[in-house]
Amino acid sequence: MVVQERDAHDTLDLSGAWSPELHLRSADLEGLAEELVAYHARFAPLFARTEQRAWAEVYLRGLLVAEVPRKNVEAMALRLLGAEEGAERRVRALQHFVGEGAWDDDAILAEHQRFVDETLGEADGVLIIDGSAVPKQGTHSAGVGRQWCGTTGKKDNCQAGVFLGYASRKGATLLDRRLYLPAAWFTEAYAGRWRACLIPADTPFQTKHALARDLVERVVRRGTLRARWVTCDEGFGDDPAFLARLDALDLCYLAEVPCATQVWPLTEPATGHPRPSPQSWVPPQTASRKGPPPRRVRLHPQSPPKLRGDGVDAQLPATAWQRYRILEGEHRAAGGRLRRRAGYRGARPPASGRCVGGIAPDGSGGPGRGAGTQVLPEQRRGGHTTGHACVAQWHALAD
Repeated sequence: MVVQERDAHDTLDLSGAWSPELHLRSADLEGLAEELVAYHARFAPLFARTEQRAWAEVYLRGLLVAEVPRKNVEAMALRLLGAEEGAERRVRALQHFVGEGAWDDDAILAEHQRFVDETLGEADGVLIIDGSAVPKQGTHSAGVGRQWCGTTGKKDNCQAGVFLGYASRKGATLLDRRLYLPAAWFTEAYAGRWRACLIPADTPFQTKHALARDLVERVVRRGTLRARWVTCDEGFGDDPAFLARLDALDLCYLAEVPCATQVWPLTEPATGHPRPSPQSWVPPQTASRKGPPPRRVRLHPQSPPKLRGDGVDAQLPATAWQRYRILEGEHRAAGGRLRRRAGYRGARPPASGRCVGGIAPDGSGGPGRGAGTQVLPEQRRGGHTTGHACVAQWHALAD
């Protein structure tokens, strides 16, 4: 690989290149009410009852435009509908709509994703998988329990969920979500809370990786939203089976993986000289071995050794890296030190023995089917990724 000489401290600023203008102006607000009515009209037929359509419009309007300190049902109802006579009845009606009203959730999500494709969709759109948690004080909310909470930065009492977003050059939005139910909620001790939260009796336990897989599969299966890429952090990228599923769906991915991930670089990190590729084989039957002949594909004993991803990065010269400024954060700019390289990942090599090429921001010249890109954190402290990140181009395969 030829590396162009450059100052390792030079930074390419992309903070404004890939983000649409999101600042609202006074002129934008003038037509907001009309746009909100048109938006609601698109989904209104999906509510079976007339009163449901009316309360859906009130709730939507409250979430977007009600000027209240906290966006709870009571505050929004009183702000939008008034606190005069009958206010308590109206609050209860809106609470019933949100808490107990029945509608076809799948139909609404499908229509939402069609609308996203019409307004933001692009052929190389990106599906974004992320987890999020909401701190809770009590024990009555569905799925609440002591678990990792990114909001507080520690293990805390919270509700956790998996969320699927979408981004393109035109903007970004939320597509779908799933509540995570911890394993403890499937024990007899939680049976009373299960019933009180009206959780369907046939709900199976699913890991966060399984929830994320289902969210992506549903979008692909519907076929109404154009997308080519999936991106996620180490909370999901650490599961080879999940990444292999993205590959099977004919999606390219950019995933953060643990520093200890075992890889086979196709070039020597320090010199750039070609490195032997790993090979797979089915061991032959031997006279001393009893039973049926081997059928499982294994790593050939003459394959080169695997290396830790962070060990490979440590051998790279400074000129192999390019520093980027990605976006402006609340307190400081977020960025990374990136490099593209080729290799294989996992406990065994792909049967095809092929490796794909690199990534282009405009979607051209990027990896074809079966390609995966993974981000290796350069260092970690207390379970959090710190420092820069190294982007590696690997063939997608499961361990």
